[in-house]
Amino acid sequence: MPDLLHQVHKGVFKDYLVKWCLEIVGDDEMDTCFKAMPDYPGLRHFKKGISTMRQWTGTEHKEMQRVFIGLLAGAVPRNALSHAQQMVARAILDFSYYAQLQMHTAESLDGLESALAVFHTNKDILQELEVRKHFNIPKLHQISHFVKSITLFGSTDSFNTELPE
Repeated sequence: MPDLLHQVHKGVFKDYLVKWCLEIVGDDEMDTCFKAMPDYPGLRHFKKGISTMRQWTGTEHKEMQRVFIGLLAGAVPRNALSHAQQMVARAILDFSYYAQLQMHTAESLDGLESALAVFHTNKDILQELEVRKHFNIPKLHQISHFVKSITLFGSTDSFNTELPE
C-alpha cells in the first residue's frame, strides 16, 4: 500500500533527494540558500538551514518541498549537468504532488507515471557525479507501484500514516 510519509516524503525526498543534493551542492551552500529565503506568508523559513535537522515532521517535509526546486536552482551552477539535476529533483517533487491528490483522473495518473519516467530518464546524472552507485533502492521501487495501487484501492490519503505521527 502507498504510504506518503514513509515512502515519498521521508523516503524518496528526505532520505535520497535531499541527501543527493547536499552531496552535490554542499551543506553550507544549501543552508545558505534556505537561510537567505525571504519571509513570505504561508512559507516556512528555515532560519538555520536544513543540514543540521535530525528529526523532520511530515509538515516540514512538505514545507521544504514547496521551495526546494527554487533553492536548488540558485545553489547549482548553470550548465548541462545542472539541468539534469533539476529534472531529477523536479520529477521527484512532481511525483510527490501527484501522489498527494485526494482524487485521481486518468490525466493525474498519467502525470504520476510521467514524473517517474522523467526521474528514470535523468537519474544517471547522479552516477556521473558519483553521488549514487546504483538505483536498486526499495523505496524507489515501491513508488513504481503507486498508480496500480491507486487504481485498485483509491487515493493515497486512505493509506497515509502522516496524521497519526
